[in-house]
Amino acid sequence: MNPWPVIPDDVVAWFRSVFADANRRVCERLVNLPNIRETSLDDGLIEALIPESAPTLLPSGAIVRMDTHNIGGLRRLGAPHWDWDFPQRRRWETADIAILVFVYRGDRLVAKKIGLLQSKRLFPINQDVEDDDEIGFLHGMNAFIRRDGHQASAALHRTYSFDETCTFASIQAGHRQVGLIDTLNRDFGKVVFYLLYSPPELPFTVNYPLRQRVRVGKMQIGNRVVDADGVHRALAELGDGASPSFKSIQSACVDRDWSLEIWAADLLLTCQVGQQFDDTNDDRVRYFLERRSGPIGAAVAASITLPEET
Repeated sequence: MNPWPVIPDDVVAWFRSVFADANRRVCERLVNLPNIRETSLDDGLIEALIPESAPTLLPSGAIVRMDTHNIGGLRRLGAPHWDWDFPQRRRWETADIAILVFVYRGDRLVAKKIGLLQSKRLFPINQDVEDDDEIGFLHGMNAFIRRDGHQASAALHRTYSFDETCTFASIQAGHRQVGLIDTLNRDFGKVVFYLLYSPPELPFTVNYPLRQRVRVGKMQIGNRVVDADGVHRALAELGDGASPSFKSIQSACVDRDWSLEIWAADLLLTCQVGQQFDDTNDDRVRYFLERRSGPIGAAVAASITLPEET
């Protein structure tokens, strides 16, 4: 496998800026819709990257661009609670978002690597988050059209509070997903990380009805990427079915906890995290990405074209 090429500083800075803006916009989506489902936050991340996807020439002479692909949260179509045999059944479990990096020297591909993100959101104290309703997803627009004649006032007047004791409720000790991630990281190399959607700071409170849209500026926390081993260490302290708190994951992931933009630009682009691959294991990466019933719901491909060497 070829050595990883040196990535120019302005390339790293460009990607850091793009992912920092995406981080802020997704965080803003979370705090304005604090009961939003995880899949909609994944969608928001991909949408936030699209405006910056055109080829861009940087001062170093490098050209950067991004390609995005989003199947659209099909992990919601998991295994219904009776014996239906859908192709997607129980397969959306290993990761939700793939970030790929392709480095070219002129028109020649010289290096490529991948990092996978399993996304989870922080639940508010009241645990009120839209669930992934499999049957509602199958019924499509019917849930919007067929409403009863009354509106629950509780839906309009509600408080969502977050603090360090809140849990990432869809991460559960003893769940099959934990073993799948460990197996993939063991067999392919450490490639799966957790992307944790969180408010810009803790504690944080949102009151419905909103008086105006909540704007997010500087973020002490926001959306962060953490090492899977650390999360699983936190789970090991819990009984089956229990979920880790924000505080327990923070304690278990000391020095392995990064803002989304630092992980994507300063670490993934420079080959400090994720896994480099070549033609010898290209088929494994294709398996992740090309199967419609595979584990990845969205992908971002970052292409970096370096000037020809003189």
